[in-house]
Amino acid sequence: MDRFEDKRINEALELLNAVARDKKTELRSAIENKYTDLTSVMGVIGNEVKSRAAAKFETGKQKVTDAAGELDRSVHRNPWAFIGGTAAAALLIGFLLGRSRRD
Repeated sequence: MDRFEDKRINEALELLNAVARDKKTELRSAIENKYTDLTSVMGVIGNEVKSRAAAKFETGKQKVTDAAGELDRSVHRNPWAFIGGTAAAALLIGFLLGRSRRD
């Protein structure tokens, strides 16, 4: 290659680099704008999800508290049924776990 061709190739490469820098700036600003929009949308959605989760947690907490209270009252009304049921369940679990695995 002669010097003229090298010069033209270098000029073309410089032109491509200049265009790439311009497009890089445009692309960066577009991404930043979209990211800002995405951040604001996710902030709104995040707050909504957080408030719904808190409401569901409180509902679940209340249900568990109510169930525990009902179980406590039931055990106090009839303790022997629960003692017998617990003993039978423990016996069954002990039998199943204590079996020999050999043929």
